[in-house]
Amino acid sequence: MATSTSSATSLDPAYLAQQYTAIDRAAKDTLLQNQYNSYNTSLKAFQSLQSSLTDFVSHLKDFSADGLLASSAKVSSSNTMNVTVDGSAAPGSYQIFVQQVAQAHQLAMSFDPAQVLPTNGDLGITVGSDEFVVDLSTLPATATLSDVASAINNSADNTGVNATVMQSGSETFLLLTSDKTGAANQISLNFNAGTDPNGAVFATAISGAQQLTAAQDAIVQVGSSSAITITSATNTLDNVIDGVKIDLLQAQASGDTPVKIDVAKDSEKTQENLQDIVDEYNNLMSKLTDDGIKNDSMSKNIQRLMRSSFQGTFDSKTLYSIGLEFDRNGKLAINSDRLDKALNTDSQQVAKMLTGDNGLVSKLQTSLAPYSDRFGFLKTKVDNLQSSLNAVSKKQDDFDTKMQLVYQRYLNQFTQMQITISQLESSMSSFSS
Repeated sequence: MATSTSSATSLDPAYLAQQYTAIDRAAKDTLLQNQYNSYNTSLKAFQSLQSSLTDFVSHLKDFSADGLLASSAKVSSSNTMNVTVDGSAAPGSYQIFVQQVAQAHQLAMSFDPAQVLPTNGDLGITVGSDEFVVDLSTLPATATLSDVASAINNSADNTGVNATVMQSGSETFLLLTSDKTGAANQISLNFNAGTDPNGAVFATAISGAQQLTAAQDAIVQVGSSSAITITSATNTLDNVIDGVKIDLLQAQASGDTPVKIDVAKDSEKTQENLQDIVDEYNNLMSKLTDDGIKNDSMSKNIQRLMRSSFQGTFDSKTLYSIGLEFDRNGKLAINSDRLDKALNTDSQQVAKMLTGDNGLVSKLQTSLAPYSDRFGFLKTKVDNLQSSLNAVSKKQDDFDTKMQLVYQRYLNQFTQMQITISQLESSMSSFSS
């Protein structure tokens, strides 16, 4: 005997409600999704541009401060000194004899470990002309030399002394070392005893203090036949030769050959520095043609400003004359031959053209400032796109809520239809029987 499925049981209210709701929302969903995709694509493109522009401007600032030109230095004795140079250093050869290096003053006071330290009194410590006082009454009743060293090191008035404790056989030493080198930073001590008779311990230690290292300046002789004497409180000589920093490591013996320093322009490093700008420029220009941004008026304005920065003359010469040029695809490139020739002819003019007050770097910084500043046009653009994207997401959420109500309405209607059909079928079945 054949069987048949009733109309009521074949009716699925949830499925029908879902299908009808999908039909109702299809057009609006498509519209909102297209808006979301458009804003999201533009937002990501402008965020990427913002990051690249920030990096580019940051590197321009670095080059503006440090210069694009590079120099190199060779030293005949790396054990005697380290030498670093920047692009402002003029090529040349220098003879330097290190008569003595700068030293920090160091004193040692001897104490018998069996002796009890005083519980009061003022220990005065002077570095150069600056004195501070350690009040021994602030120390624990059973204070040790380590407590005294800590009080010295942690004093808010400490004028530049480090204290430490050293053991040697039956003696204990309190070592005081000046923070700074140089003859002017000599340490001197005094003790004003209090009521504790053990104060004599400090008075005796101070009177018998040993000088472990003398406070002295560095002294160098610049030149060979007719030397110039240079004195420095530190072992870093960064104002003797323009663009050259000398760190003294050890003194030379009498009769030693002066250390020779040869400074030369480093064309290879200079080209590497310039290539960094070229690469970042090309990367930034590429970002300006990404999807979602290439047709935007702001993108076109930035492209125009960047290209125009390379036009005109700099110190009466074009950038083309020093090797900067655009290829047939509009990309910035370096002609090594022209750059080398310009550096060999007049490196300072090249520096002025690139990083001078009216040079390329300054021109680029000025042109891009309205977009790269913390609250510039580009940040406003990104913020507006994010707001638009958030607004579309809010519309989608609101629409989803509305469509849930529509779905529920359809579900109620089709559920009621299912109940009605079931009742009709039941009634017809009773008549037929």
